[in-house]
Amino acid sequence: VILLQTDIIVNSVGVDLNFGTGPLCKALLAKAGPALEEEFDKEIERVFADEGSVLCTSGCALACKYVFHAIVPSWDGLKGQTLKILEGIIYSCLKKTEELGLNSIAFPAIGTGGFGYPKTLVSELMFDMVFEFSSSHARKTLQEVHFLLSPKDPDNIQVVLLRTKLPMPVSTEVLGVHEMQVGSVTLQVISGDITKEDTEVIVNVTNSTFDATTGVFRAIMDAAGSQVEKESGLSENGMVITQGGKLLCKKIMHLINAKNVKIEVSIVLQKCEQRKYKSVSFPAIGTGQAGQSPAKVADEMLDAIVEFASKTSVQHLKKIKIIIFQTNMLRYFYESMKKKESSDSSVTGSWQSIMLPAQWEDMKEERVKLVNLKPSCREYVEVQNKFRKTCPNFVIEKIERIQNPFLWQTYQIKKKSLCKKNKYQSNEKWLFHGTAASSLSTINYNGFNRGFAGKNAAVIGNGTYFAVDASYSAQNTYSRPDLNGRRYMYLARVLTGQYCAGCKGLITPPPKDPADPTDLYDSVVDDVDSPKMFVIFNDIQAYPEYLITFRK
Repeated sequence: VILLQTDIIVNSVGVDLNFGTGPLCKALLAKAGPALEEEFDKEIERVFADEGSVLCTSGCALACKYVFHAIVPSWDGLKGQTLKILEGIIYSCLKKTEELGLNSIAFPAIGTGGFGYPKTLVSELMFDMVFEFSSSHARKTLQEVHFLLSPKDPDNIQVVLLRTKLPMPVSTEVLGVHEMQVGSVTLQVISGDITKEDTEVIVNVTNSTFDATTGVFRAIMDAAGSQVEKESGLSENGMVITQGGKLLCKKIMHLINAKNVKIEVSIVLQKCEQRKYKSVSFPAIGTGQAGQSPAKVADEMLDAIVEFASKTSVQHLKKIKIIIFQTNMLRYFYESMKKKESSDSSVTGSWQSIMLPAQWEDMKEERVKLVNLKPSCREYVEVQNKFRKTCPNFVIEKIERIQNPFLWQTYQIKKKSLCKKNKYQSNEKWLFHGTAASSLSTINYNGFNRGFAGKNAAVIGNGTYFAVDASYSAQNTYSRPDLNGRRYMYLARVLTGQYCAGCKGLITPPPKDPADPTDLYDSVVDDVDSPKMFVIFNDIQAYPEYLITFRK
């Protein structure tokens, strides 16, 4: 562990905060030098450290960038909360790694030394928590998680070998939308990230204390921001309704301890209709920590939706979406939809396939692939010409094509929707976006994030900014040079649609007609007659197609 080339190493310290008493901590201290303990002591003075806290110091003389020091209580034999505290520690370590924009972390078998935790239990928990975090968390800068196991622990190694036999990423055959029409209501089942949805309502599932540390709940709360957590008050019929915070929805309906999936879905749909909401997005309720069978959940969700939509009294709710993050669950929902279509004549189904660009290379089960283009190929020349039109004095080191099938899918679905709304006028533009090296992985995996609005200038709205000219994005403010003098810029497809002039403080585009606040412009610009800058407020309105690495 001391010699391991990883961004972060996790260390464990007892609740007495005595540093260097456990074998791992002693070994780290011996290699890192006394500066490690000095930094740890300063952190204790700076923040309140209780059991379950994770403190961060530099790696000092170690090969890693940082050390996370987890404050671990002694094992209570499953009589108290120690297992839940350990869950929270693992989650915090993974989340902090992503917040720091880093790619790798190494976990020892936390707590299995002097703290007395059972070895196989800890190994199972670590692996399951990492897989759940990977499956449900919105951001993906973290690429490698190392488990450090002693060869003298055959039981631990057996656990990890068994746990690694997990489903591979789904093939691109599942790209597309399964759609069902029931009366006036359209149901769509799609793979994706619910935190990117722009329906009026997003449904969340939580426990009674609003403190779950994993799963879709945590992903939604992290994306929505701390204000939503503060807002969570009294529940009514097992539901708490809050504002959407930083999400694109108007409201989040939080279901507390949702055990009966069909009843919970019915309650949400009725509440949406009562409040005159037109659209709602659900996760696959109950398939996370509740551990319900995906096939049973799919049937119950579909039953509730078909029963609701079959009523002639439905006037307001027109679109229901089920967003599946773990793509291996899609088939259960598709099978359930087929059953409904064959057994109910009022239900009609369709499949909208999303084609991947013909020039893309085989993904080979990778979620994201960067393809280095040859300078002689047509794509390279086209991108180079657009860049050099206003940046003739910069040297291009390479141009890469970003292949991200699921990001492509959500972008294409949004494009179809925008084209339909705007009567098929020209809605798409090629625009530039300069960024720092630290943001590349996040953008490649998750697309652009309007949450970073204001990081530079945000003079015409708190969204994601794109420039017509590469020279604007090449400024140091945006394409910040790394230590080697390299700069980075995306040439992106952007759905600009119908636009108007922006202004400071906007969090959505303004309505086209003040009398109809639901019909908004699609983007805003600096100058309507001759725009040089476009701002979008929906993350799925742009696709980062090419990454240009260049220098002066």
